[in-house]
Amino acid sequence: MPNSTRLDKETEDALKKAADYLHMTKSDIVRKSVKEFCLRAIEERRKTAWEVYEAVHTAGGSGHGERVLTGKTIFGRQLEAKRKKWSL
Repeated sequence: MPNSTRLDKETEDALKKAADYLHMTKSDIVRKSVKEFCLRAIEERRKTAWEVYEAVHTAGGSGHGERVLTGKTIFGRQLEAKRKKWSL
């Protein structure tokens, strides 16, 4: 299916150089690049909020490892402490 896209000068130059270096047509490079980008974007979009959170906040990596691993337990303790504070 034909498609037309305007590229800025810098992108056009980079595409031309890549085509020369790889011995590929510019169309082949654009086709492959767009396909890879779209598939990656779709895959990222499929992640749940929890998966995205885990990817960003890994244990030991952010300094919040304990909270990431035991977040529900910590939240439960805090909630229970509030309940006790406000109960008669």
